[in-house]
Amino acid sequence: MSESLPFLTNPSKTDGLIGSVGFDPIGFSDSWDIKWMQEAEIKHGRVCMLATVGFVASEFYNFPMFRFNAFL
Repeated sequence: MSESLPFLTNPSKTDGLIGSVGFDPIGFSDSWDIKWMQEAEIKHGRVCMLATVGFVASEFYNFPMFRFNAFL
């Protein structure tokens, strides 16, 4: 049985994955490689964190080559 939801069965393809609690109600593990999906989620999360830092940093630092004023 699943650790996170005791009324669901634990999918066999999620055994051995880091952070796996046996939660796959839609059945993604039957169609796709869960290891690949886990790596893609980590990669996209890191890209989003870097974009957030760039967005915040652009409010405080301006580089002359990237100067843009929308009101001129």
